[in-house]
Amino acid sequence: MNTSWRVLGRSMQVGAVIAVASFVMLAPVSRAQTPVAQGAEAPHPAHIHAGTCDQLGDVVIPLTDVAVPTGEAKGASTAELVSVSDTVVDMSLDDLLAGDYAVNVHESAENIGEYIACGDIGGVTYTDEGQVELVIGLRELNNSGHTGVVWFGADGDKTEVAIDLIEPAEMK
Repeated sequence: MNTSWRVLGRSMQVGAVIAVASFVMLAPVSRAQTPVAQGAEAPHPAHIHAGTCDQLGDVVIPLTDVAVPTGEAKGASTAELVSVSDTVVDMSLDDLLAGDYAVNVHESAENIGEYIACGDIGGVTYTDEGQVELVIGLRELNNSGHTGVVWFGADGDKTEVAIDLIEPAEMK
């Protein structure tokens, strides 16, 4: 995939996360992002399910777990904690948009039945440097405090799915 569209697409995705965060974050946070090994939440399993968030069906495609990136925290100590996932799936964006599908994020592998965020796959697609893209919101489920965005990038019969999940203040 073209690196320049990825950088621009990720910049747009980060901008969308900031916009969502400004509307849904209710409490300020004073703790910097920390690597998973230093106390952040456990990874969150994520899947594309048949159906909608209101009526989730079976798992159609497993996605990479959503987790805080590991590594050294840099920059402002007040930066918001965001967990991420990036997966290339064997399904075209057209096929994902042709049916009822949703991205669902679970609390943990140990508590897989507890759903924390979900987004129905649909909306307005746009083209960036020849690639068809879509961004959807992830809404909070079960009073989890988790929200975020999912970016989809079409690549023939495959689709890149990138999740940015905002961790709630009380979880940090």
